[in-house]
Amino acid sequence: MKSFTCSDDPSIIRPARIEEDRLKPLLLLALPLLLLPGVSPAYVGPGAGFGVATSFLAVLNAVALSMLSLLIWPFVSARRALLRSRVPNRPLAKRVVVLGLDGLSPAIAARLAAEGRMPRLAALARSGTLAELATTTPGISPVAWTTFQTGVDPGKHGIFDFLAPDRARYAPVLSSVETVRTRRGRDTVRGLRGSRPFWELLGAFGLRSVVLRVPVTYPPGPLDGYILSGMCVPDLRGTQGLYTLFGEREGDLPGGIEAALSPTGRRRWGALLEGPPSGYRPLEVRLEEKSGRWSARIGTGAPVRLEPGVLSDWVRLSFRSRTRGPSARGVARLCLTAGDTPALYVSAIHPDPWSPPFPISSPVLYSRYLASTTRSGSYATLGLAEDTWALMNGALSEGQFLSQAWSIFEERRGMFRDALRRVRRGLAVCVFDTPDRIQHVCWAAGYGPGTPVGDAYERMDALIGETVDSLGRDDLLIVMSDHGFTDFDTCLDLNRFLFENGFLAFRDGVVPPQEDLSGVDWSRTKAYSLGLAGIMLNMKGRESQGIVEPGDEAASVMEAISELLLALAAPDGRRPVKSVVRASEAYRGPYVGRAPDLVVGTREGFRSSWHSVTGGTGLSTVHPNPYRWTGDHCHDSSLVPGILASNERLAGPASIRDIAPTVMRALGLDAPRYMDGRPLVEGARR
Repeated sequence: MKSFTCSDDPSIIRPARIEEDRLKPLLLLALPLLLLPGVSPAYVGPGAGFGVATSFLAVLNAVALSMLSLLIWPFVSARRALLRSRVPNRPLAKRVVVLGLDGLSPAIAARLAAEGRMPRLAALARSGTLAELATTTPGISPVAWTTFQTGVDPGKHGIFDFLAPDRARYAPVLSSVETVRTRRGRDTVRGLRGSRPFWELLGAFGLRSVVLRVPVTYPPGPLDGYILSGMCVPDLRGTQGLYTLFGEREGDLPGGIEAALSPTGRRRWGALLEGPPSGYRPLEVRLEEKSGRWSARIGTGAPVRLEPGVLSDWVRLSFRSRTRGPSARGVARLCLTAGDTPALYVSAIHPDPWSPPFPISSPVLYSRYLASTTRSGSYATLGLAEDTWALMNGALSEGQFLSQAWSIFEERRGMFRDALRRVRRGLAVCVFDTPDRIQHVCWAAGYGPGTPVGDAYERMDALIGETVDSLGRDDLLIVMSDHGFTDFDTCLDLNRFLFENGFLAFRDGVVPPQEDLSGVDWSRTKAYSLGLAGIMLNMKGRESQGIVEPGDEAASVMEAISELLLALAAPDGRRPVKSVVRASEAYRGPYVGRAPDLVVGTREGFRSSWHSVTGGTGLSTVHPNPYRWTGDHCHDSSLVPGILASNERLAGPASIRDIAPTVMRALGLDAPRYMDGRPLVEGARR
């Protein structure tokens, strides 16, 4: 029996509006909150062309829709009951709970389970399932998590990396969202994902969902339930996360800004904190020490007591418009380094969940409801919330970074527990980024007892235990990660490789190192690299200054590049590249044209260099990794499978594209024919 009326062609699947049911407590809370200050108008952010715009009308419309839903509550409830009666198959579960643990490695987890350090995972292995989960090509978070939520190959959803090439300007842009100008001249954000998340399909049968912090869910789409967006939510500067360190020095660093903290009196200092990039006034920062006690005041806010070396609670910030428009509201955390010349760390400015300048949840008031449930009254809303660059640049110590990461974990844990209490039928899904962020910057210490990575795995095991304990007899639990982890000690500069082998040329007088592709002579360049795993041909008719003819010439160039990469050797004799796959072989679907022409799969220890990720070119093809970012997953996908665990026995082998069909089948639905995955639960329920 066919259970969907939507087209089976994913290229024309677009989010459909579904009448939204709302939690009565949320709506009762929402009415007085509507009286709070408003939201900011559109602004475009800086940073490598990654502009992000916002829409006042989008928030206003969402608030109006939330109020309307309160009035139609009885009708929506009746409609839901009718839709549930149309579920075509006998459900295998009343509720499905998906616990996403970003970056959890099956090899490490299995070893720790065997050692008794992950007993709750070991219990799932004995009674249910513990297996590897094949990831996408490449095994990069936005690619893998998009496949998780759509059930399709990247060729059908169009996300192939964090970054994508603007083929007209030869510049990097975010792969998942873009800024577009409406007919009325307003800037707004449009998602670039090309297929629908499976939870949108559940709503057609009266099955509600709560979706927390799944990557590539910004801007939040419609669903029957509640969603809080994850990775790709920008900060108020329009970037993916830019901290500020006020101290003695000034300048820009990767992921951060150093700004002067100037003396203004005895044991007093002042500075300006920049917010949205245009149209808003900066906030005055005043730091003071009296009798050994420190405090900071930002803008017109109340003084914040600071304990040196300890992260503050969330501080609410309000940036005034220069044109008498509404303020832009955000939240940040502070950390003081005391001394004769103090330094003040200010985290990236997250959208304020009480009054976000752009929608970060659906319904829009859901972000406010979640804030009301937290101890501090706020929480991290930025897509990439844990400040790994602040640690790598020395703005935060390892202890301070870990404190930040675990406090964000606890915020999300509270949200997840709330979702489990409220969702008794349908879907509850939450993604925890903590193991991914900690492994990236603490990998070199190993995962023994007392190490940050080992501690992360043990605490994820405790979270698994809490989740298992909350289950009913008719619940299906899926614990999963999007990819695993391995070493990253050596950089592979793909643009330098192309330059040294004659595929990339610079204009006369331009020599590496170069930070981007602006100095390239496109009349003599056949290929270039941008992103974590891709090489693009300078294709005639596709790139604005393309010279490579499609067909035989393109195939010849790709073959030559592939052979040279596979034969490449590092100075120590190791071979950096395990595989080179053509897009036409790796992907199927209407969006293959967005993909890199070649996907480079590196071996353990190697990853694309920091230069080449953004289109730059360094001084050598193979060189040591200069940062403490010593763990990664942007390798050949066979080296970094994810993990799959369940309280039921699931069929194998399993791929991340199988999760969406599995959830749908467990709830009694047939997956659409366009999905590439298969259900793992057929006949599996006891």
